[in-house]
Amino acid sequence: MSEIIFLDEKRKKQRGMPQKEDPKEPQKKPSRMRGYLTRVLGFLRKNLQWKLLSLLLAVLVWVTIMNIDDPYITVTVPDVPVSSLNESVLQERGKISEIESGKTVTLKVHAPSSIAEKLTAQDFLAVADYRQMSLVYSVPIQVSVRKNSPYNKEDIDITIESKEPEVMVLTLENYTSDTFRVDIQPRGEAAEGYYVSDMVVKPNLVQISGSEKQIQRIERVVVEVATGQVKKSFERSAVIHAYDKNGYEIDESTITFDTKEVDVEVTVLPTKKILLLITTQGEPAYGYECTNIQHVPTEIMIAGKAEDLTDIYSMTIPFDIAMQSKDYGAKINIETYLEEYYGGKYVLVDEEKYVTVTAYIERLPSRDFKIKSTDISVVGLTEGYDLIFTTKNDINIKVFGRQEELDKLTPQTLKLYVDVTDYEPGSYYVSVNSATDAFVTVSHGTIGIAIEEAVDTLVVDDGSGSMDALPDDGAGQDGQEAE
Repeated sequence: MSEIIFLDEKRKKQRGMPQKEDPKEPQKKPSRMRGYLTRVLGFLRKNLQWKLLSLLLAVLVWVTIMNIDDPYITVTVPDVPVSSLNESVLQERGKISEIESGKTVTLKVHAPSSIAEKLTAQDFLAVADYRQMSLVYSVPIQVSVRKNSPYNKEDIDITIESKEPEVMVLTLENYTSDTFRVDIQPRGEAAEGYYVSDMVVKPNLVQISGSEKQIQRIERVVVEVATGQVKKSFERSAVIHAYDKNGYEIDESTITFDTKEVDVEVTVLPTKKILLLITTQGEPAYGYECTNIQHVPTEIMIAGKAEDLTDIYSMTIPFDIAMQSKDYGAKINIETYLEEYYGGKYVLVDEEKYVTVTAYIERLPSRDFKIKSTDISVVGLTEGYDLIFTTKNDINIKVFGRQEELDKLTPQTLKLYVDVTDYEPGSYYVSVNSATDAFVTVSHGTIGIAIEEAVDTLVVDDGSGSMDALPDDGAGQDGQEAE
């Protein structure tokens, strides 16, 4: 009987019929979640192929709708700057590159129209890695959307279709450096009544490195300083710029400064206008006089410390006309005179640094005088000597001066003399000088003289009241011969 029951239960299991529960084993209740999942899986299994087809159709419909509302278009983005990477690999070889082409690229970009129309060069990053340089000195250009671009998102599809050019072409040159003086370029005029007298840059030398071609282009190195409407001295920093001979600034991406900024000290002084005077120095040639002197400018503008400007109202410059016999002109450097005679206390403000001077020289009327030796006095004759004029004829003395002065002159008012100071006995020709007080020029004549030792004389009284001088030749030693 027991075997029959066993077989009956086995058939029920095979047919999927419910079995009789074993009262000894506890019955397990299925969980609610498991039942839910079972129903969902059962639903998905029913008509699965139709459900997948429906999903695909929905995606296609969505894409179609999106393309109708915001279609994809291709736009051109020009002038995307290309950055260079790892340039140091060239400098390690003593070389430096100059970009022939490929400083910028033009992109063809495929993106939704709502985004494509807003794209600019700032949304893209273009780089050329020098480590990828080929044997012909070309470097591939890699382009991507910048991380900080507002369009760099997962749900935005931006495709770079092409770029032009695709490579950066380089020219390699030797790497070199040179030292240049830094000049200062003021910008603007100081306030009225003030002057920028001096500008000092520290350091005044800068070293610039780059290719030989670029270094040779550098004509001058300048810092610009704003000096408009300034009234007092100041200090500030300024940026250095390099220029070629045509005045164009050299691209700073092609050269390197050892220092980019320098300190500039600017001195600002008050100004003052003073008279400029000219005085003659020396005498014109014999028979000539300076009748007039003219100069341009007659006023100059100078700058200096306020306390120094109170001490000056005019400046006189000497003009040498010695031995000139015709109109004579010259240019005198005003700055040099200020430096030499005022010790640098004042600075010339005017752009014109020279005064043009003209002295007008004219020949004077003349008068000839016949002079006797008796009209000539002797100066400087040593005691114990006698002077005899050996020229027996009259000598001619020419006198130059204005006619009214010449008409007043006489041989006596000429006050002619010869100076024989320290002369020893002998015969000479000496100059005849004049000590006249008249405003005339007396030419130097010459006259012959003889200097002898003086002869001693005796004075004899003959009782008549007259005194006769006899030479003392030793003949009357006892007085008898004299009697």
